[in-house]
Amino acid sequence: MKGQAIMALFRFNILILIKRSNAISPLMQLLTTLRFFGTGAFYTVEGDLHDVSVPSVCRIVHRVANSLARLTDRHIRFPVDIQDVMKTKQGFFDKAGFPGVVGAIDCTHVRLYGAPLGDDEPLHVNRKGYHSINVQAVCNASFKMTNVAARWPGSTHDSAVLHGSLLGEMFENGRLQGTLIGDTGYALRPWLMTPVAEPTTNAERRYNRSHRRTRVTIEQVFGQLKCKFPCLSLGLRVAPRRACQIIKACCVLHNIAKELREPEIEGELREDEGNDDIPYDGHIQDGTIQRNRIINAYF
Repeated sequence: MKGQAIMALFRFNILILIKRSNAISPLMQLLTTLRFFGTGAFYTVEGDLHDVSVPSVCRIVHRVANSLARLTDRHIRFPVDIQDVMKTKQGFFDKAGFPGVVGAIDCTHVRLYGAPLGDDEPLHVNRKGYHSINVQAVCNASFKMTNVAARWPGSTHDSAVLHGSLLGEMFENGRLQGTLIGDTGYALRPWLMTPVAEPTTNAERRYNRSHRRTRVTIEQVFGQLKCKFPCLSLGLRVAPRRACQIIKACCVLHNIAKELREPEIEGELREDEGNDDIPYDGHIQDGTIQRNRIINAYF
């Protein structure tokens, strides 16, 4: 984050949440944590500070990360009010003409390096063979996150993450309005539109193009997030529970940067690399009628 954005964090009362630790002020703890988020190495941060050991830096990072994660509900909010829902739908429609979208959804993996995994070690091995946390996120057309689920081990399929999340439950029960847009790793539902696997008409091909241009927003958000906070790209050398708190803290800071209209880093608006999710092959595919209605009405 840029210097002016860091200082502007005072406006969000973040420092009030961070308790003073010995001679280390809340501001110094915040700056120390941001330095770690930007490098991913406790040793690098320790080398930049005088008379602060690696264990102390570790404790500071986790203390501040927990404080930031407690702001999740304040800064990461899914559109519920009718005005917010309509504004979100319009934002996505303006991108590529896809109607009714209230969020683009996908998952990204955050690597775990040398973390103490215990008996759960096999659960954290993802499809690419390394240990990770599978992080689900939803964003709006302005690249701001509206929902984050950071608690699932790397072996969990994207569709299972959604099925086991509060967001999926609320859509299933009809408590949320609008439509999510996701890739082939998800089931086709009346409230979640996926691409047509083998398009045979011009309308289906136009639908797929619009779908791709709309859904890519969440991939770009992951690119922005990992560019701003390289610790998520390089990997975390902490236990899974602590890793999840760091991930949520970075997501909170990402949204705060959006609220502050912080300039984008050159090259960060890119698709998330290596996105080759395993297609969903379960029995739940009850959104065909709704998808056909969208194709016939708009494409």
